[in-house]
Amino acid sequence: MLCVLAMLSAEAEKKLEQLREKALPGVKFPPLHAHITLATWLPEDAGAFMEACEKMFRNVSSFTVCYERIEVFSETSIIVAIPSMSDELVSIHNRIAKEYGSFLDQWTSIRWYPHSTLLYNPSMDLEAVCAEMRKYFVPFDARIEAIEFSRVDEKGYTILNRISLL
Repeated sequence: MLCVLAMLSAEAEKKLEQLREKALPGVKFPPLHAHITLATWLPEDAGAFMEACEKMFRNVSSFTVCYERIEVFSETSIIVAIPSMSDELVSIHNRIAKEYGSFLDQWTSIRWYPHSTLLYNPSMDLEAVCAEMRKYFVPFDARIEAIEFSRVDEKGYTILNRISLL
């Protein structure tokens, strides 16, 4: 599986990390690698798809999204930060989905709902943790500075390429 990710600035990533730490002090978290998934390519052969995406993003400028709220996605046992549906974010996703939607997973083709995962834990009371995070959450702007291609497998992920936006 290959993921196309809109990568947040280091400053935005730090704000999301601090939110986790304030809500759950003392808990050790894995690194956040803050992003918004734009597409998840399912076929094994991803070379031509990556090349086409790289061409799509060649002249894209960096842009800002506003993180507006925190939610629980109980279906996948995660707490997420939800950004605004900025024109730039939607445009990038729609370009990929229009051309390659039938090869994408259900979450990035027909059911795309942009978010950044803050916490995955199926055994935790996510509603209670989310309520605690909401106490500290203040909406903020986050810069999208790059597009990243990551191969996901059972051991984690491997970054294959990163395109810095203009």
